[in-house]
Amino acid sequence: MPVSTPLVVATAFAILILVVAARPLNNSVKPVELDWFKSALSTVPSLRLHATLNDKNVKIHGHSIFDVFLNPIVSSNNTSIHYDGSSTFIQDDTKFTYVFENGTSYMVESHVSGNASSTWQTLHCLPSIIPFKCIVPALNNVTSIPSASVGGETIKCPKGSLFQTVFSGVEFVLCASSASGFTAYGLDITMTVEYLATTIHHTLPAFSSDISMCPVVGYPTPVTPVAIALLTGRPLPSPSSRKLKAAAPVAIEADSCECMSTPRPCIFFHGLGNPIEKSELQDTPKLTKEKFGDIGDHAPCCTTVKYAVINTVDVGWRNDSLQQKFCDFALSMSETSDLATRTISDTIVVTHSMGGLALASAIANGKCKLTASTSWVSMSAPMRGSMAGDVLQDICDGKFTKAVAGLMDLLGQCPTTIAKQSIYYQNGKYSTPELNAAYLAAQEAYRSNVHAALCSKSYYGVLSKFSPSCLVGGTVIPHKSDENDALVEFQSCLGGLDPDWFGNNYRDRFYAAKLNHADTAFLTHDSFFRDSQKPFKWFECLL
Repeated sequence: MPVSTPLVVATAFAILILVVAARPLNNSVKPVELDWFKSALSTVPSLRLHATLNDKNVKIHGHSIFDVFLNPIVSSNNTSIHYDGSSTFIQDDTKFTYVFENGTSYMVESHVSGNASSTWQTLHCLPSIIPFKCIVPALNNVTSIPSASVGGETIKCPKGSLFQTVFSGVEFVLCASSASGFTAYGLDITMTVEYLATTIHHTLPAFSSDISMCPVVGYPTPVTPVAIALLTGRPLPSPSSRKLKAAAPVAIEADSCECMSTPRPCIFFHGLGNPIEKSELQDTPKLTKEKFGDIGDHAPCCTTVKYAVINTVDVGWRNDSLQQKFCDFALSMSETSDLATRTISDTIVVTHSMGGLALASAIANGKCKLTASTSWVSMSAPMRGSMAGDVLQDICDGKFTKAVAGLMDLLGQCPTTIAKQSIYYQNGKYSTPELNAAYLAAQEAYRSNVHAALCSKSYYGVLSKFSPSCLVGGTVIPHKSDENDALVEFQSCLGGLDPDWFGNNYRDRFYAAKLNHADTAFLTHDSFFRDSQKPFKWFECLL
């Protein structure tokens, strides 16, 4: 069974593993609380966490509702505890099972046919589920509150107590009922925690030899009686309950953005790998063969949204006809654009990957130009090329013989297409003087015209069906830097832009994100917690 390591799992699944491991805060726990602590741990229940994603644009493996099951593992002397957890998603013909047990985190990917799994399975070790240091403090530091609202909706908790806490910088309101469980309310996700009478086990084949290769990522962390009370449904011992002082009412409001500039028509150009050609612009990106996702309602500055569908398999970014199509489509968006002078005005042009190279080269070659009223937004542009093109050529020439599951799924099959040959790395072994010169000209046009750019420093993106192949791309392709999105390096994406311009917050115009190549094409979703993993929010707040 193939094993690849490491694969990061998205924080949406991660927050559901509320406690990885726990031990009492010995320095601050009084004898009566310690006795209560041991008694509570002796009867701690299994948990079912029922999660609902509140944003209609966000789905995990195609699901907006899913469950995570947690089983407590208590030490023989009832002084410490950790939780093993699992969750399963089925998307198309693939099943993804995420497991955390014995301090080790991994994902099993398998094909399904109907309701039955095939014998094909791949195990991916996970280096981490979430920033563990943030989990237990979130429960340890809950504050009792008299009332709360989330997103303008009043939180009703008639049979329980309301608490407020912060996890990894994100606010949550907890409604705790000792009889049934508790519910955590956030802007993007609502989680209902149910105490179970029986233990739930995941049904996976024995992976002992493979799992042993995965690193231990969970360790015991101090925990307070308040956290244990939330996880067991027990009332707090009186000394601890007296420490819970009520704070003021809490109102968690959405961080929405409005258009800060003049609203304009928007056109989206995808990158390499789409075999379909359409002479008319499309209202959706469905025909781009998953080379661009739907921006949805995250485009407040767009008066209209159109997607170009262009064959980017049989031609590369230097092709005259391809560049002409980019310019013609962009010129068609606004009535103020000048066809005679080939000047694009009052338009928002959005490019992904090789689409950015094609537009930059078109500008460099004088096929069209942008006025100050046009904003060019670029994501993951390989302005110096991509080592993906070089390694695919090595594979096709028999020079790269390492067998890696999923690599060809990401790169495509032999022979190397013209488009992929066009992204040979600048000054690399497959490049030519003509290609190197074209890169330099495109970089100059890029630096002079791009209004905003997203370049990624990590191939660890949000949880999606694209994660396994992007992990392979980030680790197996011989990139010149570990700072890459699986296909494009951060330095290549810069194209000569000053790296000091880039920040890791979605409100930065030049965004040094931690997203994979699919994430930067709006094919997945925003992270619930990390500001460095919010491509949709970045575009929404950009202009």
